[in-house]
Amino acid sequence: MSYNGRGKTHGGKPARSGGQVSRTGLKEGELPFYKQAANILARLERREGSIKNLTIGNDDIKDEDKRTIYALICQTLKFAPVLTRVLDANKVMKKEKLGRRAELLMANDMLLSSQGLRRKDADPKMNKAMSRHESSLKRELNRIRQEVRARNDEDLVPLHLRDGASTFRYVRVNNLVSNMDKVLEHFYKEGYEIVTPSRDELHDVLQVRARKLMRDLDLDDVLVFPPGTDLHAHRLFVTGAIILQDKASCMPAHVVQPTRGSTALDACAAPGNKTSHMVSMMGNEGKVFAFDMDRFRLNTLVKLTDKAQCKIIEAKCANFLELDPLDPEYASVEFALLDPSCSGSGIVNRMDVLVDSYIALSQDADQVAKPETDKARLASLAEFQTSIVLHAMRFPNIKRISYSTCSVHEEENEAVVARVLAAQSEFALAPRDQVIPSWPRRGLESSGLTEEQAACVVRTLPEDGTNGFFVAGFVRQTPADLNRIREELKALASTDKSAMLPPKDDAEAEAAPDMDVPYRGNKRKAAGGAKPVKKEKRHDKKPKPASVVVPSTKSKGKKRPKRKESVADS
Repeated sequence: MSYNGRGKTHGGKPARSGGQVSRTGLKEGELPFYKQAANILARLERREGSIKNLTIGNDDIKDEDKRTIYALICQTLKFAPVLTRVLDANKVMKKEKLGRRAELLMANDMLLSSQGLRRKDADPKMNKAMSRHESSLKRELNRIRQEVRARNDEDLVPLHLRDGASTFRYVRVNNLVSNMDKVLEHFYKEGYEIVTPSRDELHDVLQVRARKLMRDLDLDDVLVFPPGTDLHAHRLFVTGAIILQDKASCMPAHVVQPTRGSTALDACAAPGNKTSHMVSMMGNEGKVFAFDMDRFRLNTLVKLTDKAQCKIIEAKCANFLELDPLDPEYASVEFALLDPSCSGSGIVNRMDVLVDSYIALSQDADQVAKPETDKARLASLAEFQTSIVLHAMRFPNIKRISYSTCSVHEEENEAVVARVLAAQSEFALAPRDQVIPSWPRRGLESSGLTEEQAACVVRTLPEDGTNGFFVAGFVRQTPADLNRIREELKALASTDKSAMLPPKDDAEAEAAPDMDVPYRGNKRKAAGGAKPVKKEKRHDKKPKPASVVVPSTKSKGKKRPKRKESVADS
């Protein structure tokens, strides 16, 4: 999406809004345009959500302004380093006291947009104050252009923030709606060249925005496009025939290998692309339980899986660690996909890079949040991740498990696998020939894993053209020991419930709203929550027939836990 500064994004015109408005176009109580956008920047600094969630998904922003503000935010973050230099050199911030965030946004429109400052819904006094310095700001920008020998505006952007600096665009074919042959034929008729490069030739052949594609070398339902390929408005994506999903995120379903007609579970399911991938592999036959503690993220799962035409998912707002594995409801579960909260250290999504770069610019070094590599937090995450895997192994009829993270840290990957193997004897690592065997990068021979065990797990890194990721598979070796499971469940029932939650830092806890907020965007009636280990009174409502049933029982006095958003699912 490009931004032209006139309150429009290329590809569509905003709708007109009715009602009593002032001379600025604002209704009573509405914030001026740049102040509203500045508030979004402030929330990004506090890591309260993604750019898209805080703009497109923000009910406080008028529908006709959502995409405009989204595009303005993205462009301002991209050019923030050079805009900051321009503003600092001219001392605008100190003279006018408009606020650093608003000035960055306004400087973007004044200096980099052909249309200049936005007038509609803007504060005339703010525009006038900024305009007083237009000449000096443009002189400073031109000086910087000459300094870096910029041929165009893109040359003003640091290399790691430019549009082309991205991984390949991966597309998963949704076999519930279409198939690989039909999708390939569709793109071929649109003029795409279907190429067959070797692994070493990928970056040379699939250059940025080239009109080419190829079948993935390792996953039979994935296509690969050049970086920068935008398919969000493509007919196949809109109809659900293709899913925009990073290759690494597609690996867990191929590792867990659910069969047609079986019963599977996704322990930390939202936003749902991995869940729908399992359903696609199962051919919409059988059943998939999808659990997530976050009701709002579960709403996203409902929407995504409905679009993908999944018919066998039962989604429940529940803490997986509080489920009773011996509950008869789950007696037929044979496959478990586990992708718990992690540090997200492997994510290289361009939007995340833009936000991180902006935060580093806008805050003093001692104010910037500690990196996810903090040893104490990694240890806490690893403990939580280990507990998720061990709890899945308590389901007596589960025979295959995939464990994955979007992290590059051994503490969350090989070390967790080693701890799981040491803690029980019923499951072993799935052999290499069952865990994406053609993928060359395997695990690290460290953290307690032997060379043979390390070869059974998969690692991916950004240099592979995908996000950093880790996947391991576990297969049952011996029947479940029911007596042992009962004893472990008794011990769990007496433990502190907070130990069953993913670790949160202070910023996350402060930003997380109450779960008592009404569940919006889903018109279905809701069913009761999943049954926990400690039996409590349930408030079940009879659900309407639907592919996904979402519980809406309120959680009293609890904060909504905030998981690290994984763009590996996007």
